[in-house]
Amino acid sequence: FYYVYIGLSILIGFSLLLYNKINRKVIIFGPLALILATSISGLASVIVQNLIVTPNELVKEEKFLQHNIDYTNYAYRLHDVEVKQFGVAQNLVREDIEENKVTINNIPVNDYKPAKDIYNQIQGLKNYYYFNDMDIDRYMVNGEYRQVFISARELQSANIPKQEGGGTSWINRYLKYTHGYGVAMSPVNEVTPSGQPRLFIKDLPVISETDVKVERPQIYYGEITKDFAIVNTREKEFDYPSSTGNVETIYDGTGGIPLTFPNRIMLALTQGKMNFILSQDINSQSKVLMHREIIERVKKIAPFLAYDEDPYIVVSDSKLYWIVDAYTISNKYPYSEPIEENTDINYIRNSVKIIIDAYNGTTDFYIADDNDPLIKTYAKIFKTLFKPLADMPADLRAHLRYPQMLFDIQTDIYSKYHIRSAREFYNKSDVWDIGTQIYGPSGASSESMFVESSYLIMKLPDSEKEEFILMVPYTPQRKNNMISWFAVKNDGENYGQLKLYTFPSGKIVEGPMQVEGIISQDVAIGNAINLLQSGGNSQVIRGNMLIIPIEDSILYVEPIYLRASNASALPELKKVIVFYRNKVVMEDSLELSLAKIFPPPKEDEEPTIPKPPDISIKPPDEADTVAELIE
Repeated sequence: FYYVYIGLSILIGFSLLLYNKINRKVIIFGPLALILATSISGLASVIVQNLIVTPNELVKEEKFLQHNIDYTNYAYRLHDVEVKQFGVAQNLVREDIEENKVTINNIPVNDYKPAKDIYNQIQGLKNYYYFNDMDIDRYMVNGEYRQVFISARELQSANIPKQEGGGTSWINRYLKYTHGYGVAMSPVNEVTPSGQPRLFIKDLPVISETDVKVERPQIYYGEITKDFAIVNTREKEFDYPSSTGNVETIYDGTGGIPLTFPNRIMLALTQGKMNFILSQDINSQSKVLMHREIIERVKKIAPFLAYDEDPYIVVSDSKLYWIVDAYTISNKYPYSEPIEENTDINYIRNSVKIIIDAYNGTTDFYIADDNDPLIKTYAKIFKTLFKPLADMPADLRAHLRYPQMLFDIQTDIYSKYHIRSAREFYNKSDVWDIGTQIYGPSGASSESMFVESSYLIMKLPDSEKEEFILMVPYTPQRKNNMISWFAVKNDGENYGQLKLYTFPSGKIVEGPMQVEGIISQDVAIGNAINLLQSGGNSQVIRGNMLIIPIEDSILYVEPIYLRASNASALPELKKVIVFYRNKVVMEDSLELSLAKIFPPPKEDEEPTIPKPPDISIKPPDEADTVAELIE
């Protein structure tokens, strides 16, 4: 019908032009004819839709629906997802736990949200330092593959020391307090006796308890570094506070614009700061560091790319670098479904990785997706801007992560577009949802929310060794049982491989919300939580539900935090809940919870005469569930 409509429109237009040329004196009939033709066409469209298409919608639209499915999958790089079956035998024994120590030792019982609060409380050290974000990465630490939290200690210019009148002086703001200092790092699975993250890297000056060293800790370019800085002046820069007085430094990097007299005049005009001209602290060696907020910096360089709002800090070769993910996007990919209802973007590729030196500000753009036609075009236009990914230093390449933002977009689209048949898609018989969980304060105020996609170190069922992955669980739409889980690999040559693990048909596997319900209904756990928050002076916080596939089985892990009611109190990891095969336990640590479910073998003993079985009834505080008491 649309082709007929187009043909008629062209024919009517040509006829009007011809008529107007032949009979110029009577031109009123041309517009009237056009209005009439448009009205008839609109009416015809409604008639065709209601009388022909709607009664036979699937037959008439099947071809276009199939285009929508195929092109949407390609637009979001979902066309090459590898689908495998995950048996869910649930037959783990203690030996399996021991053989998967790398996975077990990297289960993130430290939640990133409480961890950020703790970093700012115990490692901020001064109110002008701030940990803006908690990044998740992996490092070889003393020869072991470890998943860690890492965060940059940045300078918050609004909180630098003020003058007596309350304002911030020109010298303090732009010449003296110029940079942040160092990072804090902690493993995701270890805590101190007080329930706070155990720090691998900490303090001022930076102390490292591992072989991951930071020898150039100054951060001149960061996530919250909005002001320009003037370096190499007669006023030495503040580096970090110490017990014997402030330690000072002089910038020795390659970044910055030389403050020649013409440049000083231009900057005074553009920045509205006459001190560029009047200040006697500026000399012939002075430079100004501009555009130091890293997202603003990359947007200035390449405004035609879209940028991930979650850059992350990396320690490499004892120096600090930022990694930023950049995307090519389009709203004109044919037949593809938009990302969201309020946006028309319907194509995305993580085609560029950007490395920014936190000291020098050097910014390098690397092409991460050679197959993306958009980045190929940009690379031909801007011939010197982009480098091949192979040119990135190997140690930095080892820290590339698959962007969580992109993965979340893909998982949302895939929840519907994993259905490849137009007929099944039309019937919506197999639509999925992201699993849900309970997160936050325990009790009536607990919040139901989608399970966040999680970075984990684990061995996938078809892999020979552990690797860094990003994963999320699926449930059937409006149901709570888990039907599959979706993952993407992050390491080496496997980077970017998308995997879907489905469960056998008819196999019922507990979803995260079902496990949350079992936890909430367990009497022993309920009593223990009530005891933790007895008196009303403390609040129990339920952390993110973690779904951990091991061998061909699934463990569920949930950390429990305790936070005192006063505003400055630090959240402390108090308990770890583990659920496996209808059994739920809560102990002081992950190791103790696992030992309760998978008891370690007893030490060899001298053979003795067997004793009759113990048939005594357990006291209530030793029973695992009400059902066990009844039995």
